[in-house]
Amino acid sequence: MTLKEQTQQLRDSVLTRMPQAIVQTFKNDIQQLKTDQLKQKALQVGDLLPNSTLLDYQGNPYQIKELITSEYLILNFYRGGWCPYCNMELRAYQDLADTFKNIHASIVAISAESPDIASVTAHKNNITFPVLTDRDSQFMKAIGIVFTLSDAAKKDYANFGIDLQKLHGNTSFELPVPAVYVVNKELEIVFVHFEEDYMTRLEPKKLVNILKNNTK
Repeated sequence: MTLKEQTQQLRDSVLTRMPQAIVQTFKNDIQQLKTDQLKQKALQVGDLLPNSTLLDYQGNPYQIKELITSEYLILNFYRGGWCPYCNMELRAYQDLADTFKNIHASIVAISAESPDIASVTAHKNNITFPVLTDRDSQFMKAIGIVFTLSDAAKKDYANFGIDLQKLHGNTSFELPVPAVYVVNKELEIVFVHFEEDYMTRLEPKKLVNILKNNTK
């Protein structure tokens, strides 16, 4: 089953069984991101990615340039290990890790989860590529993919048992839009996938084909 098929199946199930008031809150927040033009304001193809610092499971710092071990670096920005769509996406990239390696592309996953939580996310999904922490979303803010949850969404997340303050170690209630950025060795952005609807994700095989064409 493709990632698109998996996420569509989950989406259909969630929208059917979830209270309509909560569904409407999610739809309103997605529309607000579009209204705010977050996608248009974020860094685009041709821009340079800031050489920011991220943390591994032990809290050790790594600059983005240190993570570039191939021609391309794929940065997968995910919301958190509590998000089933994100877990599906991480596993889909893991399944194709060797394929990406063969076309000279390495992968890192990035979120605002604290290092110990990021470690749990990686292990439960059997991820072998780096799963890193962007403390207080500073890197993601510089890219322009972060938004603050609405008050209604904060209440819904709390009712679902998702404690972002504990998971992130701050009180900002900020999340990234699930996005995929690809950069070259000069940190120039060569590909962007940005989707306001968190239930929709880029099919990794599509990215494989795009990068294959770039390397010809």
